[in-house]
Amino acid sequence: MRPIPRVRAPRLLRRLPRRQQEVLEAAAVLGERRGVSVYLVGGPVRDLILGSPGTDLDITVAGNAVPYAEALAASLGARVTIHPRFGTATLILQDGLRLDVVTARREQYRHPAALPQVFPATIDEDLFRRDFTINAMAVRLASGGGELLDPFGGLTDLRGRRLRALHDESYRDDPTRILRGARYAARYRLRFSVRDRRRIESALAESMLQRLSGDRLFREMQLVLHEAAPEAVLKMLEGLGVLRALDPALTLDLRAVAQMRRVRRGWQRYRHLGVSPRPELWRVYVLMLLRSVPARVRRRVGGRLGLKGPPLAALMGELRGLPLLQRQLEGGRLGASRLRHLLDRASPESRLLLWAGSGRVRRRVERYLTRLAFVKPALTGRDLKEFGFVPGPTYRRIMDMLLRGRLDGHLKSREEEIALVRQRFGRPH
Repeated sequence: MRPIPRVRAPRLLRRLPRRQQEVLEAAAVLGERRGVSVYLVGGPVRDLILGSPGTDLDITVAGNAVPYAEALAASLGARVTIHPRFGTATLILQDGLRLDVVTARREQYRHPAALPQVFPATIDEDLFRRDFTINAMAVRLASGGGELLDPFGGLTDLRGRRLRALHDESYRDDPTRILRGARYAARYRLRFSVRDRRRIESALAESMLQRLSGDRLFREMQLVLHEAAPEAVLKMLEGLGVLRALDPALTLDLRAVAQMRRVRRGWQRYRHLGVSPRPELWRVYVLMLLRSVPARVRRRVGGRLGLKGPPLAALMGELRGLPLLQRQLEGGRLGASRLRHLLDRASPESRLLLWAGSGRVRRRVERYLTRLAFVKPALTGRDLKEFGFVPGPTYRRIMDMLLRGRLDGHLKSREEEIALVRQRFGRPH
């Protein structure tokens, strides 16, 4: 991370694209006209300070955000969705820019890991409810400029490359902050403060992660696996004892880290090959994690990652089929039609996982992805209908026969396909 220069709010806002500056200027003018204070808050401020502004904007209003958001949407010609229960609104501008407008609020947790109750609050109280000091900064919007609010030392922590929660109960109130903090730490090359590491250790010892619903835990794990370098986040989680706390069998060794990097490089190439459907990268990572634990505990480990129902069952099925598929791909002679058949039946994620391997398996998956997956007969279902065939199972048998012939080099032209169809299935009337 590059050194952070001195921060002045007006200069900070000028780092935004011109269109976003115009939207914030309109937000500031409307706030002044209506007599309410309006702030750019949280992640967008952090990213501006780091020199990497995002695309969406988060605005907090010290007052009722709903009528303010409706007026702002009218002035910008935006589509607005109101969430009255939470005092929030989402604006989508005509050019696609998204603007979230929320009422400043404080939070109260009835018990550890519960979803919070929310109440209207001041901007300082709103910033105090946030997860980390680096996300507890705001810029008060004013026409022609602004003012940086940093009541908890987020800027100092960014400069010191330090990640710090705002209070002692933070990880007990919301244990997902442990996973979220690891994402921020890996992404921005920060390190948890000594005090935070002790707080996390204490929360894990009290089994706080186990108090989360499976859905909440799964969403956070998905976010971890959507990071640009999820292996860095997972290594940090392992160092903190989080993986072991989720399940004693869950580990991350150096081989898995290297394979995750190979998978990611393969996925980038996969995207450009045009093979459909594309693999979901997070599913490949989950397959890798579950593949590394003993088969007898995989379902248990998957459940402790928040997976359940059909998604977990699908992953278990893929894991059961992978060893046989790998042995078949490692075997001796394997014709093109047989290779196509085997890999057509595999999920995109299984194919990518095998492609990230080495040797014969990798070469054969490469051949499938770059050549065999695109082979198809010259004849189509429409042709068969014109020939007089009635749509039904016969169509599938004919098309499969033609595809095998094309793949194995026995058929090289449309005329040869027609001749084979008439030889095997006659001349329908």
